[in-house]
Formats: sequence, C-alpha cells, structure tokens
Amino acid sequence: MKNFKISGGMLVFLGALFWSLNAPLIKFIEVDALLVCGFRSVIAGLFLLPFFRPKKLNFGPWMLIYLISYCGLCVGIVLALRQTSAAIAVGMQYASVVWLFLVSVITTKKVEKSRVLPVILITVGVVLFMLTGLDGSSTTGNLIAFTESICFAFMTVGVKKCAGDNVLGLTALANLFTGFFVFVFLPPQFTDVLDFTGQEWIIMIILGTVQVGLGYALYNMGVARTTPQKASIIALWEMILGPTWVAIFLHEYPSLLVLTGFTIIILGIFLDSKADSKTKNQIETT
Repeated sequence: MKNFKISGGMLVFLGALFWSLNAPLIKFIEVDALLVCGFRSVIAGLFLLPFFRPKKLNFGPWMLIYLISYCGLCVGIVLALRQTSAAIAVGMQYASVVWLFLVSVITTKKVEKSRVLPVILITVGVVLFMLTGLDGSSTTGNLIAFTESICFAFMTVGVKKCAGDNVLGLTALANLFTGFFVFVFLPPQFTDVLDFTGQEWIIMIILGTVQVGLGYALYNMGVARTTPQKASIIALWEMILGPTWVAIFLHEYPSLLVLTGFTIIILGIFLDSKADSKTKNQIETT
C-alpha cells in the first residue's frame, strides 16, 4: 500500500468526472451565469487556499499565461453560452486536442502515426456534437467559443510550467484570480444573491468545492504526471459524462447525432489508450 500511486491519467479522469457534475447541478440555479462563475471560483479558491505555498510555485511569464488562460476558459464558456448554443460553447474547448497534437508535432519534429487516427476520430466526434447546436448559434458566440480551445491548451501546458511542487496552490490562485476578474470587470447581478434559497447555496458550495475546486485540482495533478496531449484527450470524458448524468437524473436525453459523436469520441480515446500501451511495451522491451 505504501507504493500505491494514482496514475496521471486516472487523476485527469477523476477531474473530468467532477467537472461533469456541472451539467445537472447548474440546472437548479436560475441566476446570472457570471454570478455563478464568479462565486464558485471564489469558493474554490478559498477551499484550496490552505494549500497555497508561494515559494513552491514557479512565478514568471508562464504563471501569467496560465492565470489568463484559466480565467479565459471559465469566463469564455459563460459568455459563449449567452451568444451561441450550449453544444458549441461546451464542445469547442475540446478542439484543444488538435492544438496540442500540432504543438507536439512541431516541438518534437515527428508524427506518431498511432496518434493520428485517435485525434481525427475525436475531432469528428466533437464536431458532430457541436453540429446539434448550429440552429442556435451566432458568429460572435462561435468566435468566443473558439478562444476556449486555445485557453484550454495554454492552461494545460501552463500547469507543467508553473505549478512547481504546489499544484493545489496554483489551482487556488487561478480561481481567486478568476473570481476577482469576474466581479471587478464583468460585474453580475449581485442582488440575485439575496434571493438564493438554501438549496441554491448548497449547490453553489458543491459547484465551488467539488465541481471546480476538486475538479481542476485533480486535473492539474494529473497533467503534472502525464503529457498535456494525453490529459486533453482523457478530459473529453466530461463531455460524455455530463449528458449522462442529465439523462439519468433529469430524464433529458441526447439526440442520435450526439450519441453518434460520443461513440466516435470513446473509440478515439480507446485507440489512443492502445497506442499508449504499445509505446510503453516498446520502451520496456528495448
């Protein structure tokens, strides 16, 4: 038991699992989305603040890039949801799989053939998912959603660059930064807080501590133990699990097109996992 260690991939999956709770829980809070975004970020930041160790973080240009990317991702989804369909606003961030694959090819100057098909399948699956939201989309909203994928990619790479030995502290700092940005530069309807019911406060606390706090903490811990590209692929489980919880608990079922997209994404994840196993076996036999 002393040698038991959770893999980076499993930590990323657990993070995606907690992220997916947003889909069913957010339906019970009918207030300004920016208010929810700001409050849950502050709650997450305060929840993880006891783990903040400034001396163990790597402050520098990448820290600023990480904070801006994290904040941009959180705020971008909320703003995109106001301007375009939920399918596009949520799904577009996972185009980061393509950006991280391209970055890997450029930096290593080689293409792993076994990775190409999984990336193509995942991209097709994500596109099919987003196609369901074309009717309710807008150019402005789609452009905002597009920035999410760039923010997600930079955020994922940034974890390795600036987390140092204090991943939880980095997550706390990012959430407090996001809460500050939202409340100062995009002030929501604060009067809505006065109308919060006991149930809404409980859900808000769960969103802050579990869905955002633990979700991003686990994801960041996982990224520190695996590659950014691998982490972005495993994170796709959020896209699949969110609608699953909504179907199970709220009896709202995804369309055939969405199910087809999810099936293709799962196939892509499976093939990527097989490619990982093959690479490990080759390393062990050499």
